[in-house]
This record gives sequence, C-alpha cells and structure tokens, in this order.
Amino acid sequence: MKMPDPSDETAATAATPAKDAYDEVIDRVFTLVMAREPLIEQDRALAGELYQELMTHPAARWNLLVGNSARFRSRMLCERLLAESHEAGFNDPAQATALARLAVTLAEALTPEGCGGQEAWNGLCARALAQLGNAHRISSDHLAADRLFADAQARIGQGGIGLLDLARVLDLEASLRRDQRCFGEASRLLDKVIRIYRRLGQWSLLGRALKQKSMACGEEGDLEGEMAYLRRALDLLDPNEEPRTFLAARHNLIAALNQSGRSREAFSLLFHTRPLYLKKGDRTSLMRMRWLEGLVARGLGRVEQAATSFREVRQAFLEMGLDYDAALASLDLAGALVQQARTADVRRLAEEMLAVFASRDIHCEAMAALHFFCHTAREENVGTDLVQSVADFLKRARTNPALRFVPSA
Repeated sequence: MKMPDPSDETAATAATPAKDAYDEVIDRVFTLVMAREPLIEQDRALAGELYQELMTHPAARWNLLVGNSARFRSRMLCERLLAESHEAGFNDPAQATALARLAVTLAEALTPEGCGGQEAWNGLCARALAQLGNAHRISSDHLAADRLFADAQARIGQGGIGLLDLARVLDLEASLRRDQRCFGEASRLLDKVIRIYRRLGQWSLLGRALKQKSMACGEEGDLEGEMAYLRRALDLLDPNEEPRTFLAARHNLIAALNQSGRSREAFSLLFHTRPLYLKKGDRTSLMRMRWLEGLVARGLGRVEQAATSFREVRQAFLEMGLDYDAALASLDLAGALVQQARTADVRRLAEEMLAVFASRDIHCEAMAALHFFCHTAREENVGTDLVQSVADFLKRARTNPALRFVPSA
C-alpha cells in the first residue's frame, strides 16, 4: 500500500486557502452585482419616464428643462438619449441630431461622482460628442462631424475612458472616415474596435464591427474581403437580438455575391432571407428587398423581370420622397432597358428623370450627371457603360456632394 506523500498534503493544504479566498472574492462580487441590479433597473425605469416627459415638450424647451431641473440630470437619461438618437438616425436625421445635442448638454452638466468616476464621465461625454458627430455625418455635414470627433478625442485625452466607451467612439468615427472615402483610416479604426470587442468578449458588438469592416472593404472594391467579413459577422450576430444589423449584413452579402458573379448563390440566400424582410415589414425594407430581387434577376439574365422590379422600386421611392434612391433605381431600370435595346424607352425615362429630379432636393453635381445622361439619351447613344458610370458617380457623390462630375470620354 502506498504511503501518503507529505509534500502532497502540504500542497493541498496550501491550495485550499487560496481557493477559499478566490471563492470569497467571487461571492462578494456576485453579491454586490445582485444588490446593484435592482437599483440600476430603477434608474433605467426613471430615465424612461423622464425621457417620455421631455418628449411631451417642444424641442426648443429641452435644454431649458435639463438646465433648470436637477431631476433631469441623470446618467441613465443621457444613455437613453444616446440610444434614441442612434435609432432616429435610420429614419429621422433631424431628430437624431436634436437628441444627440441634448445628450451632449446633459453629459457636460453631470459630474464624475454622478457617473461613477472620472473615467466613466469622460466616456459618457466622449460618446455623446461622437453620437452628435454621427448625426451630422448622416446629414452629410462632414465639417461639423469632424469638429465633434476632434472634441471627443480631446475628451478621451483628458483622463482616459473605458475600453467599451473607446470602442464605441472609434466605431462611429470609422463611419465618418468611410463616408469621406478615407478607407485606410476607417479600416485602422475598425481594427482597434475589433481588438477591443474581442478582448472584452463582446461578441454581438464584434459582429457589428466586422460588418462595418466589410463595408470599408466593399467600397474599396475588395469583394472577397467584404464577403469574408460579412460571413464572420453573421456567425456572431443573433437575428433575434440584432434583427436590423443581421438583416443588413445578409442584404450586403447577397449584393456582394451577385456583384461577384455568383448570382445563383445570391438567389438562394435571398430566398431564405425573404422572411426577415417580411418580418421587419416597413416599406423601405420591403423596397430594398424588391430592389435586390431586381439586381439578382439581372445577374441571372432575367432582364424583363429585373426591369419590372426596378420600375416598382423607382415609383415607391419617389412616393416616399427618397429622391436619391429613386435616381439610382431609375438608372438600374435604364440599364435593363439598354440591354433590351429599347432606345425610345430609355430616352423617355431620361426625360422623366430630369423633369422629376429638377424639382427635388438633389445637389448640383448629381443633377449635372443626370443632365449628361439625359443629353446622351436624346442622342440615342446610351450604353450600359455610361449607365454604370453615372450610377457609380451618384453613389460616391451621395456622401460627398463636393465631388465633381466629369463625363467619361
């Protein structure tokens, strides 16, 4: 029979207190979290009530209420304003800007003590500035956005912020750099964001960042890189918790597959994605699905089917006041008509485009491109290359109105 080894007993004795101490720390942290959770929920509920109260007043009074009433000076209310500004950015840029501006005012009126420390306060202020910068980006005011992101970086330099707050600021700034077509800078910022989310184990946020990275790749013409990042993003995104982001990633992957010549694969994925579009249900999402159906049909050589889709989408976007999207859908329709050698229909469509968009809010360089397209159509000299050239210009000029249109030789 083997005798006990005194060294084993000593090691076990030494390990036990260490393990007990570790368990005690875990127990204390767990107890603290459990005790704080109801308080956090109470603060969140109160912030929701304060937000609803604010919304009953005209926007012109919001700053007055926040400035004169101490009960509105709540970190959770500021967080709610930032979340609401983000959501409004998808449908109402003016509201997104107003809410983010109020969040900046509120964040700067708070104190480090009221936010849980200097680092947390810096992080809240930096995120509020970045969210306001993002709202200006959505409205194509890149000068104002640049200033606000510079202010956010200055706030970060005043004492540092938490990694999660830093990642959120850099993520929003990357969107601005991408819109400015500074793709290298956007990728550099997103690489930092991806490292942070991976380090913190924030898998859903990592999925969002990978989707952002895919867009930078796509706009640089790297379709393979775009698709690789989108597939990784979709592996991490939960369609139940992140339905909008998941659907956007699927949409972009279908478009990239189709653009790369894999239209059959795109068609299959689109078929399985249709329920997500239908579940979302808003008219814009349904029209973007219909538009994508047209693009995939064209990729499969079903030109008449594609033309029908583009015609429906064009009309819907005109009715919704989405002028730029309507112009792009019109060009897709023109391309389908060119493929069918329907010269008279191309000319008629070009005249309609010019008449409609001349009275709409489309900037002068985009109108110059449409004028050139119409002039060429009148001479019955439109080819698919010209249609694609004008469409590519409109896509680039959408986020850069200063871009000059130069007709190709």
